[in-house]
Formats: sequence, C-alpha cells, structure tokens
Amino acid sequence: MKIGSLQLSGNLVLAPLSGITDYPFRQIAKEHGCSLAYTEMVSADGLLRKGKSFLRIGEGEHPVSVQLFGADPEILAEAAQIAQSMGADAIDINMGCPAKQIVGPGAGADLMRFPGKVREILTKVKNILQSPLTVKIRSGWDGEHINAVEISKISEECGVDAVSIHPRTKVQGYGGRADWDLIGKVKKAVRVPVIGSGDITTPLLAGKMLEETGCDGVMIGRGALGNPWIFGLNAPPSLGERHEIIRHHFALVQAYYGEKWAVRKFQKHVYWYTKGLRGCTSFHSRLSGLKDTHGLFEAIGFYFDSVERRAPCRSFVSTENRSVIGRGEKVL
Repeated sequence: MKIGSLQLSGNLVLAPLSGITDYPFRQIAKEHGCSLAYTEMVSADGLLRKGKSFLRIGEGEHPVSVQLFGADPEILAEAAQIAQSMGADAIDINMGCPAKQIVGPGAGADLMRFPGKVREILTKVKNILQSPLTVKIRSGWDGEHINAVEISKISEECGVDAVSIHPRTKVQGYGGRADWDLIGKVKKAVRVPVIGSGDITTPLLAGKMLEETGCDGVMIGRGALGNPWIFGLNAPPSLGERHEIIRHHFALVQAYYGEKWAVRKFQKHVYWYTKGLRGCTSFHSRLSGLKDTHGLFEAIGFYFDSVERRAPCRSFVSTENRSVIGRGEKVL
C-alpha cells in the first residue's frame, strides 16, 4: 500500500490507541508484521506548548504516523509542521474520537458535523506539509447523520493522501456492529487509499474485510491488545512464545520509561497477554498488588509454569470466550 510518497511493506496498520500505542507497543507490533503504526492521539495545542516533551518518536521505528487532534485550523497546521520536523513519516488528523473530553471542545468526531471546518483544517494542514496527510473518520454523528462519504470526498479534494474509516457513529462509540458496507461505499467514492477499521480480531477477519469492502488496508486497534501476532501469523502463539513476548515487551517498556514506572505501565499488557488462558482470572486479581519487577516476573513465571504443568494451551482464546473472534463481538 502506498500513502502519498510513503511506500509501505504491507496493508495492516496499527490504530492510534490512547494510553496504549506508545513506542514500545508500536515496536512490538512492527516486529510482528505491522506496516505502519500510529502514535497515541496527540493534542495539537499541547504539542505547540510542550514540543519534544509531549511527543517522542523512537529511533528506528519508521514509518510512523503522528495523529493530531484539535479544532483550530492554524494550531493544527503548526502542530503538524512540528511533528513533521520531529520525524513523523505521515500526519493524521483525528475526526473520529467519540470521547466527551475530545468532542466537547469541538475536536474528534465533532468535526464531522461541520464539513466547512473540515475543509478549512485539511487545506491549511496540507499546504504546510511535505509529508503525507491522512484523516481518520467515523460513519457520522449518529444514525440520522451518516456523512462519511461526503467527508471523504472533501478530504480528497483537499489533497489528503488516505482516508481511514471506523464505520460506527459517534453515538455508537465502540458498541454494536461496525458497518463494513460503508467502508465499501467510501472506497467507491474516492481514488485515494481507504483503510478500513472495526471488529478485526483475527487475521482471517482482516482478509475478509479486504475482500468484502475492496479497501486498500486494514487498521487494527483493540484486536492487537495482547495479540501482536494478528499482524502476521495465522496460527495462535504457543505458551512459550507468549511468555517470551511478555519479557521482550517489558524490556522495551523499562528502557523507555525507566524502572520506576515500568511495572505500573506494563500491568495492563500482562492482563491482555494472558486473557483467555487457563486460570487467568485468579492471576489477574493479583496483578494490581505487584509493585516491582522481581515480584511481577516471579508471579508471571509461576503462572505460566502452572498452566504448562496442567496441560498445553491449545489456543490464545479460551473455549468459554471463543465467540470473541466473531464479527460484531465487543473486544476490550
């Protein structure tokens, strides 16, 4: 897949996830086949005020796209220029976040209610950039106002190099079923690459989206939590592989954040990596009480040993949770 001047090695990309897609997580995803990783959503205003302390792009992690949110065209354009100067390979404007604290000031999904403002923002940002510019949108505000096709056409007219669409409305949030048919309609309406998103929890579903909608790429978000293998392998990882990736991921977190914050930052990932494994519920209940590296990995080691002694794990999705791989299921 090619986005403007940026040639990617594949068509599976990592979605921007607030509080999750930091440098260590992006590295793990790329090591497993992700062709483009998006940063966490970055405040345009915050980037102007704090600069490098507000955005960190690691050496060797390219290509990486910086996703910005905001409502002021001038501030967004200036922030995009700063992100580009810091090494961003592409800039993405968020027009899909449904969170109250983002929508309230007029950013995120709220922008889709104002096509004229969308045009003003994208025109100003595009005119100041040399890097590719993309936009991430939703279906629309609610079921009565589905305007993804209109916003996609405006984006293309403004020179945007690709459109990503999560086909749920702002009102839906992350509930209900993603409307893949709308991805196909957007693809037919524009010539730039279209990246589909929503309900992708297995490589099989990624392939199904590509086939059913004709989209050029697939964006994977919640389906990648504790499951970086989704970007490459069709087979679930062995118990040993899962244990090893936990060690490797933690080493990246520790090097990036330092010893003091590493355990606190990493506990949620341990939860995701072990979710669905035998006996995980009792193990998860003890995670919050682990405060240092030694204690955390002693508990992890004991847990994996106990699972292995009882029986080999046949799948990373337990029998009782197997419905999670079906379309329309909510994945947290």
